[in-house]
Amino acid sequence: MGLRRATLLLTGLTLAVLLVALYATSRFIILDRFLSLENEITRQNVERGVNALMARLAQLGLLATDWANWDDAYAFVAEPGEEFIQSNLTPETFVHQSLDVILFFDVTGSVVWGKFRESGQLEPGPLSPSLREVFESAVQHLFGAEGGAPREGLLLLPQGAYLVAIHPLLKSDATGPHRGYLLMGRHFGDTEVSRLSQITRLDISFGLMAKAALDAKTADALRATGGPDPVVRTSPKDSETAGYALIRDLFGQPALLLSLTMPRDIYRQGQDMLRYTLASIFLAGLVFAAVLLAFLERRVISRLGILERQAGIIGIRHAGERRVALSGNDELARLSDSINDMLDRLEKTQEALEISEGKYRSLFLNTATAMILVNTETSLIELANAEFERLSGFSREEVEHRKNWKDFTLDFDALAIEDFFRRRSGVERPLPGSIDCRFLGRGKDIRYVSLTVAMIAGTDMCIVSMIDLTDRKWAEEALAEFNRKLERLVAERTSALEDKARELVEANKRLLELDRLKSAFLSSVSHELRTPLTSIRGFASLIRKDLSRMAKTSQGVTGKYVRIDGNLSIIIKESDRLTMLLNDFLDLSKIESGRMEWRDARLPVADLVASGVDAVRGLFEEKHSICLALDVPDDLPDLFADPDRMLQVLINLLSNAAKFTDKGVVRIVAARDGDGLHLTVSDEGVGVPKEDLVSIFGKFRQSSQGDMLENKPRGTGLGLAICRNIIRHYGGRIWAESEVGQGSSFHIFLPGECLASRVGDGLDGPDAKTAAPS
Repeated sequence: MGLRRATLLLTGLTLAVLLVALYATSRFIILDRFLSLENEITRQNVERGVNALMARLAQLGLLATDWANWDDAYAFVAEPGEEFIQSNLTPETFVHQSLDVILFFDVTGSVVWGKFRESGQLEPGPLSPSLREVFESAVQHLFGAEGGAPREGLLLLPQGAYLVAIHPLLKSDATGPHRGYLLMGRHFGDTEVSRLSQITRLDISFGLMAKAALDAKTADALRATGGPDPVVRTSPKDSETAGYALIRDLFGQPALLLSLTMPRDIYRQGQDMLRYTLASIFLAGLVFAAVLLAFLERRVISRLGILERQAGIIGIRHAGERRVALSGNDELARLSDSINDMLDRLEKTQEALEISEGKYRSLFLNTATAMILVNTETSLIELANAEFERLSGFSREEVEHRKNWKDFTLDFDALAIEDFFRRRSGVERPLPGSIDCRFLGRGKDIRYVSLTVAMIAGTDMCIVSMIDLTDRKWAEEALAEFNRKLERLVAERTSALEDKARELVEANKRLLELDRLKSAFLSSVSHELRTPLTSIRGFASLIRKDLSRMAKTSQGVTGKYVRIDGNLSIIIKESDRLTMLLNDFLDLSKIESGRMEWRDARLPVADLVASGVDAVRGLFEEKHSICLALDVPDDLPDLFADPDRMLQVLINLLSNAAKFTDKGVVRIVAARDGDGLHLTVSDEGVGVPKEDLVSIFGKFRQSSQGDMLENKPRGTGLGLAICRNIIRHYGGRIWAESEVGQGSSFHIFLPGECLASRVGDGLDGPDAKTAAPS
């Protein structure tokens, strides 16, 4: 199909689709709006008719209210008299008030007095027994024994429909108790309907619901309404629209049907407007299509024909030097310029392609890797280079277009290579892949090569390059044999090492058992030794007291007393030292075995330092040349730790400072360190060699300073080990800094978790806490 014909067809189809779409849209939107407006007006008019009827009922209700709330009527029901009847219930009252029935009932619902005017009569007459029964039944059904609120509405009688108002009889001030009921009614006939039509200026009609000729859908819709709600029924083919309202009687039962018909002027106006609009749009579309086709013919289609003819001449005659020519300054003219530029680039590209083909052909033929060009469909070798000639032993003339690539490999390898070619050709964007195989040359000697296959996109060709792996294959086999020998040797050595490892494990188990037995033995011996040591010290103290008393009473034992007293002092001193050693060992054993009870509580740092100083005050008083200095701020946070254990740490450090310091200052410093606490005990004593700064925290280890400790008391070697275990239990660390002859500094760092502000005020109670050491 030509461009001119396609443009004409497209324009016509577009106009037709546009008109159909506009018609459908207008019909379903604009006409629907007019129909909705028509129905809404009909519904409002039906509501006006219903409201006019309700207004008439309200007027009747007001009249009944005036009579029911009247002292004379209130007294008349109790004692009916002719005077009230002659004065108020005259025929003129019925005529002036447009009433057809006035009835007085007592509280039981029985008629006390009543008159009823039949349709067409001028004066009312007495009630017939049947009407009396109907009215009494209605009042008794509506009000019952307890009475109720006033009622207005329709009442269907054999004589027709009546507008009725029933009000309880009360005093003029609307107080009770009520003495009965007053019923006033008006016949709802043609006269009343005409009056309503004049008031509303509508063509309204009323009929009995039971006799109404309605379709089932309309009748169901009317009965589904709870009150006089309008129901509108309209068909697009109808010339009139109809509205209905169901009027229920005093008992809530369907009574009358209000009907209203209106001409469909609004809907017809909408149809006329739709036809005029579509006609206008159709004419405008025809004019627009004609103008558009004329413009396209002159500015586009005819010029595209010229461009097509010129391009065809260049393509058919292969006149690459010719160019297209199209006048103008629009997109088609620029398209002709772009075609000319494209022809120039194609010419240059063709030249570059020829140069590139020669270059790559030369590269292919002269590369140092054996390469062939294979047709994957026929399996023939299309091209081979010089290196392939050397590898295969065949010349290019003997190979190209003559030999199949399968002629150079074994049958088993040929199947694998063929499957490899097939999988490579099925890949959408194939990347170069490789496969190892055996290669057969002219002399049928087998060599090992690695084939790298690169598929040429859009063709059945692939480039296969071959790398000779024969030397490497032989080297790999030699290396594999060497690895096998090495693995056997390693396996033999590994088996021997596994035997040694099992022996070491067994030896370690025996050592652990011996260590446990040693600890248990020492703990048991320590407990057993404490009792005799206590007895020895006690008896030595008693003997010393007895000798003291004997020395005072007898002058002859003075020299012997001095010698015995010295010996007893040595016994007591050594007993105390041995007891202290046992206590330290037991404490260390409990900590290491996890049997130590930790009674953590809130502990102010200042109180801890004061308690430690009081405990070692005697040691410092013996040496008058030592000064004890404290640097403990008052704003430090409290510790949450075992007071006895922390005091034990401080006493050990202060005792060591006093023991190894002859003169100078022993200083206690406490300060915040980040979120933790840093406590330092420093002295100006003999100091500790650097090689002993770590080992002194071990069990039974003391500094080895030679003659510098010659006159110093020897300790148990457990104090610093106990200190280290206590501090580790709380997640802290303890270390020493010292230089020989310049004193020592022992540092303790306790993390923030040990501070009472971090642990919480509720945890510093007296309850004991048992925990294993860190």
